[in-house]
Amino acid sequence: MEVATLTRTEIYHKNYNLDKKENLDELPTGKAVYGVFAIVRDEPTNCRYVAETSNLRRSIHRHFEEESNEGLKKFMQGPWIPMLVYEILPESKKAERQALVQRWQEQHNPKCDIDGEYPGYY
Repeated sequence: MEVATLTRTEIYHKNYNLDKKENLDELPTGKAVYGVFAIVRDEPTNCRYVAETSNLRRSIHRHFEEESNEGLKKFMQGPWIPMLVYEILPESKKAERQALVQRWQEQHNPKCDIDGEYPGYY
């Protein structure tokens, strides 16, 4: 079995930060499992969301621009800088990615309240 190669990166959308930084087009377009986290001391923490996708770049764009989950939308568009943690899985089937999502959900316990906060975090 292959060893997982996780990538972490802060993600920026030009419409949602004062410096007008943007790096979404640098994200890979391949199949992936990913999590959206807050950052504390340069480390991902307080996971807000975990999912699988057939196109990582498109999915992250949608979280910023078309998100239907109001809490996640506030987190993505808010004053926080989200951290994206992902694993590219080019040869994977959707069922394999969904199984990995389940493991990530158990490990990271993603939560996001209506205000974009991680419930119980102070």
